[in-house]
Amino acid sequence: MKGKFLSGTACAALCLLSFGGTARSATLDDVMARLDKIEKENAELRAKVRTLSAAKPAAPAAPAATEKPKSNPVVHAAVASSPAPVPPPGPRIGGIPVKAGPLAPLIDNTTVTLYGSIDLSADVFNNSVFDQGTKWGVASNISSFGVRVRHNLAPYGWDGMAVVAQLESQVDFAAAPNERAAFGTRDSYLGVEGPWGAVKAGKTDTPYKRATNAWDPFSRTLGDYNSIMGNTGGDNRAEFDWRMNHAIWYESPIWNGLQFSALISPGQNYARDNSDYAYGDYFQCNGASTRGSGSNFPGTGGAVPGNIGGNGCTDGSYGNAYSAALNYKNGPFTAMAAYELHEGVNRHGDDGLQPGLIAPVFLADGSQVFTGIHNEWAAKVGGGYRFNDGIGDLQFYSYYEWIRREVTPIEQPFNERSRDGVYASVTQFIGKQWSVSAAYTHAFRTPGNPAMLSVNDPVLAPAATLQANLFDDSANQYTIGARYYFNDWASWYIVATELTQGPGAHYCLGASGHGYQVCGRDAANDTIGGATIKAATTGMTFNF
Repeated sequence: MKGKFLSGTACAALCLLSFGGTARSATLDDVMARLDKIEKENAELRAKVRTLSAAKPAAPAAPAATEKPKSNPVVHAAVASSPAPVPPPGPRIGGIPVKAGPLAPLIDNTTVTLYGSIDLSADVFNNSVFDQGTKWGVASNISSFGVRVRHNLAPYGWDGMAVVAQLESQVDFAAAPNERAAFGTRDSYLGVEGPWGAVKAGKTDTPYKRATNAWDPFSRTLGDYNSIMGNTGGDNRAEFDWRMNHAIWYESPIWNGLQFSALISPGQNYARDNSDYAYGDYFQCNGASTRGSGSNFPGTGGAVPGNIGGNGCTDGSYGNAYSAALNYKNGPFTAMAAYELHEGVNRHGDDGLQPGLIAPVFLADGSQVFTGIHNEWAAKVGGGYRFNDGIGDLQFYSYYEWIRREVTPIEQPFNERSRDGVYASVTQFIGKQWSVSAAYTHAFRTPGNPAMLSVNDPVLAPAATLQANLFDDSANQYTIGARYYFNDWASWYIVATELTQGPGAHYCLGASGHGYQVCGRDAANDTIGGATIKAATTGMTFNF
């Protein structure tokens, strides 16, 4: 053991001499002199260790005379998982202070973890629109890379506590990256955790979203349940399946299978009607997808000139937001309840009545559209059960969702943001390698709709349109698929899905997690009402 120690110190000394300024021309005598000095320091440190070990009030019982010691009592008897801090200056090794006791590690109590998830798929789809036909594509689906840090505070007198941080980025493996792939665009935070739970600040998926994240076996694919669930008006944005910026949240510990989480996100908007950007956000309206629907990014169609004061955040931008969830898991049974509120949601983009750009919108029957600025909220309850049916484990999930926009009676005929939805899925596990799943999602009809939708006709479109609030805008999604698990980290999947909808509906596939969305739109980007959208996708997922 002593030989190994001297070899290590010799290596350290030689390294120092190799890189140390004027010491590059040092002789062998210089090296040996330094080694002698280090050995003397080590001897003094060993003497201190023996003194500290001998001073302990109780020592482990000595082994019997015929029994060989299992380990060196001097080296190992004083080791502790969370040693108490030693007042400065304390012992030093190689000039580096030992943080917490003479035998503690030389480094600080910080763990850094690199992690990520890669999901790539090849898709084939048909949106049934007259000028589109069958297409195929390659997508990177919620692929990400992150750094997670945990700094243990127990050695410094804060038992059971730690500082935690995370930086996570989207990675566009198959698409040209933009600011969506900037470092820190996904869940990123700084916080403190302890026996009482954790408090964090930054950006994160809301408790409402997390409450059922694991319930969808087709997450990330074109069969993702966010085509309907959490999606207030269709299109390519699920407003209640969201990652919120500038947020503070609490996560409780698990008590007998029960866990509570709550989040608040200040609107911090320049405008009272939430029509501007929030403080710290640019080209990004609160509650809008990056460069997408409601973002006011130049060239997105709804953008207006100017960064601040342009009143361009009129497609779902909201003020303060609140989210909470209660999850329960005990053995085979799972249950959840969740609620989320968005204050002052600006929908003037539907009625054209935003300040400075007043251009009222009228439907074909002459009625003027009123959508205004109102609170929107969602709630959901559901449960799951898992049991072995002889083939393998069989997992059921189901939940019911209420989405509401608190409008006045005059606005109700144009309220496409209030409706109910239902979701159910079943997964059959076969051995350790296979699972087969099926899911059904339904959106009930809304009270109204502010849109004029194009008809799906190559002769009449785009001149002919239909008034959406005069037609059924309910929708159904049917999805089946299978997954093969190479191990716990890598898997292959195949999924097929179909979205059918009433003439007044305009939902999309892949609205939340897929690399792109498939909507019922023609080459001129006109929305076709009631399009039936079909897709099949196969891909691989690798988590590390």
